[in-house]
Amino acid sequence: MAKTQTLAFPVRLPDAMQAGALRLLDASRDAINTIVTLLWPTLDAFAGERTGPAWKQVEQYLIQRSGHGNRQERCEMESAGRILRAQATRKQIFQTILPILTEGLICPAEGKRPALKDYRAIQAAVRDLRDDMEEAESFLLMTNVVEQACNTFLESGKFPTTYEHLQPVPVQQVAQLTFAGDDGMAAGQTYRIQPEYRGPRCDLHTHEQLPEELCWRVRLRGPEEQGVWGWWLAWHEIALPEAVQRYLLAGAKPLAPTLREGTSDDGSRFAMLDVVVEAPAHLVPPLEQERRALGFDWGIRSLITVSILEKSEGKEPYRQVSRPVFLDTGGIDGRQARLRREIDRLKGRRDRYRKLVVAAQKTLYEQQIPVPSHYAGWQARVADMERHIQTCWKTYGRRNRELAHLASNLLILLALLSDCRLICGENLRTLKARGRGRDVRGRFRNWRNNTTVRGELWRVLKYKCYLLGIRTRQEHAQHTSHTCPHCHQPAKTYRSPSSADRQEAVKGGAWLWCDACGWNGSRDYAASLNIARFGLAFLLTYHQTQRYVAYRMTSVEVNPCSYTGRGAMLLLPSQGLTARPLTGTKICYAGWSSSIALRTSQPRSILALLSTAAIRKRVYDSA
Repeated sequence: MAKTQTLAFPVRLPDAMQAGALRLLDASRDAINTIVTLLWPTLDAFAGERTGPAWKQVEQYLIQRSGHGNRQERCEMESAGRILRAQATRKQIFQTILPILTEGLICPAEGKRPALKDYRAIQAAVRDLRDDMEEAESFLLMTNVVEQACNTFLESGKFPTTYEHLQPVPVQQVAQLTFAGDDGMAAGQTYRIQPEYRGPRCDLHTHEQLPEELCWRVRLRGPEEQGVWGWWLAWHEIALPEAVQRYLLAGAKPLAPTLREGTSDDGSRFAMLDVVVEAPAHLVPPLEQERRALGFDWGIRSLITVSILEKSEGKEPYRQVSRPVFLDTGGIDGRQARLRREIDRLKGRRDRYRKLVVAAQKTLYEQQIPVPSHYAGWQARVADMERHIQTCWKTYGRRNRELAHLASNLLILLALLSDCRLICGENLRTLKARGRGRDVRGRFRNWRNNTTVRGELWRVLKYKCYLLGIRTRQEHAQHTSHTCPHCHQPAKTYRSPSSADRQEAVKGGAWLWCDACGWNGSRDYAASLNIARFGLAFLLTYHQTQRYVAYRMTSVEVNPCSYTGRGAMLLLPSQGLTARPLTGTKICYAGWSSSIALRTSQPRSILALLSTAAIRKRVYDSA
């Protein structure tokens, strides 16, 4: 059976389809929420076998129908069934963690500080039930359910005893409808899609030959303004993204799309169609053939730091085969920090006007006086602040996704150039940076570490590596930045390598110095080496025992590595001393200004080929 990966690409529907698509989403959301509410008491029935479609499982227990048509009802039941299956999984996890829900997971109130969740106690309790390195996703989900139970305790003063007490009925707030319950693009009874191919053509202005193009003609069935359901008379053409066209023209299989609701920056709603494609993926080479591991660390001064090690037959078991690579995103971090301060400022203004509105409402109710002229202005300003805050958060999310694509592209590029098929990184999603820091930089660093950029990077990196036949592993992060990679002994960190700053060790210092062997270097560089050592220890153990084993810094199987970098090839141009090239205004990877610009989420199918050609050209010119 061929190896495939499911990819989804959002496409905004044409303006002529927006009104009808939003009516369809509203009607479907009401039907889906009704199904979830009716079947919520029978949630345990969705925790069993899940091999078939979700709508078949829902159909066994559902009595009330929406009356929207057979296939439309199937699509609504499919969407509701997926929600119920996910909640049934969380309920099983809740039954597992119920014995550990005690007041020991809560830090009691002290002075003006209210009661808080004790994250260390939560992680320790969950780790006793299941090691986080056995199933990282399951460990994270279990931790999330425990924190949700602790939130219930902080609100009501007692832990929930049933899952229904913990979780209210999960109705849809944002409308989303999958067409997986229909009969396909050609014979569907809720949607129809006709591919339209446009062969090679000539541009009228440049007379350049353009490649073959593919677009879709779409027709939907939904309610009219009077509430009557029926097919739309007109077919509407939607332009497909370049990546979707490339996959479909190469023979990839299109799957049932998903219609969902989005929100513009001004607060208006719009409908989009998630085009789902089953793309072919490369097979992963056998682990017996692997000899190299790439390790990356989330840095303090840079976003990620990358090092590559390989198995050595000499005195030192691990040998470094690449120079360390630092991905510096200082310009983006600065803009994100300013955006965070703007969000805080807007929240403060919104809260002030909201207090004025509440006080005015209370006065109007008690004293029965006329509404003041500035009351409507306060309400308008509260709504305006809310819109601005939502716009800022959307901008922040887009930048996070750009960073995730940038970092994942760089990691894959370095792995392919080094002939490495194993990428190891920190499992930092189960850790939480606590406190606000001593200064503005510390506050922003803790805030960035707690945001979704790390989880977004892992999500993007995993599916891209799956497509390219590269393995990914999440390693335990504890003590990786405070252990010498050469002698495997605990080491201290300092503010800088200067003798003046090495008078006093700093817990979060940027420079690591080992008193046992004298090795010193960037703390992030040492952590990337240690994570790569985890990967090599995993490979060697598998070669000998055919077992999957996760290691920590205290494991004796983790061997030291060469710190001199003997034999390491300079696979990339020199990074230089500046993080930004002299020409241009874009944030670029230093040293690449005249060869290639590293793109993020933009489709660039020949990124690796271009970079390899640029490197060869530089080597040839220098020779």
